[in-house]
Amino acid sequence: MRMVRIKDVAEAVGVSTATVSNVINGKDQRVSGEVRERIQKALDEMGYVRNRSAMMLAQTNSNMIGVVIPEKPGMKVTMEDPYYSALVGNLEAEIRAHDCYMYLIVQQSEEEVLKQAIAWNLEGLIVCNVAESQLKSLCEKYRKGVVSIDTYLNRKSNFVNIATDDFGGGYKMGKYLISQGHTKIAMLADNDLDIDHYRWMGLQRAMEEAGLETTEKDHYIFSTSEAVRELELQQWLPEFENYTALFVASDLYALEVSAFLQSHGIRIPEDISIAGFDDLIYARLARPKLTTMNQNIGKKAQMAVEALLALRDKEVEQVAQEQHVLQVKLVERESVRKLSEVANVQ
Repeated sequence: MRMVRIKDVAEAVGVSTATVSNVINGKDQRVSGEVRERIQKALDEMGYVRNRSAMMLAQTNSNMIGVVIPEKPGMKVTMEDPYYSALVGNLEAEIRAHDCYMYLIVQQSEEEVLKQAIAWNLEGLIVCNVAESQLKSLCEKYRKGVVSIDTYLNRKSNFVNIATDDFGGGYKMGKYLISQGHTKIAMLADNDLDIDHYRWMGLQRAMEEAGLETTEKDHYIFSTSEAVRELELQQWLPEFENYTALFVASDLYALEVSAFLQSHGIRIPEDISIAGFDDLIYARLARPKLTTMNQNIGKKAQMAVEALLALRDKEVEQVAQEQHVLQVKLVERESVRKLSEVANVQ
């Protein structure tokens, strides 16, 4: 495909380049309807594509929204994590639906994020999973709109944040597993901070309400390194015999644990049940299909983009005083077995 220039279109129609430029940029009040139609037809037939860089130089607004995602420990590329690939995909679709463009920044230093935001004249930033202190610093230095996703904030904070009810998700999963007769439940995650911490707290609450004992020994924290993680799972394998169900903090890790156990002759869910969190497409494709918590990533992306555009358009009062917490929903599939007798719990 050959790049078509304004000059090429002008020569094809027999008008000046200024006239073609005026039609392209909507400044065609002095151009006759017949000429405007001829120019538009030539633009379409010749496959002319507007130069975004030139437009940005000519316009005050870039219509570009920055999306900042964290570097994922243990992964060469953050997008290898299916949660972030799903989130970024939904953000891009939502941004495009508002006639804007996405500029992706894999989180480096705060200074580098600011440098890129200023250099590309971004309309605002959507930052994913950053600490509250980082978010506060970024908002103070970057005077345009900033919306966060998955940041845990102090109740007195006045930032715009779109989050998932992680405590509620852990609680609902705990209640479900108990209803299926499971009284020995462990949780696996790669950290005990913010998101994963509250999922663990929710599971603990459900077990406490059922009169079931739970301790930190039931909370396994593994490495972000795949090689180290496999060694840890190998080490913990005898301990897993003490449990009837494992609740894993993400679908990605749940599927990894499931594959590891099956490779060692342990059947899912006949020998041990596994549940995850996220409801990514891979949960539906796995064998057995993974029981998990759906956190509606599409809705999270939609709310983040709408909140940022409201900030950009100075509708601050509509969004700035709220922290949006999205509810989660249990998705029951094949990886959790109902025990023959439901536990007699209080």
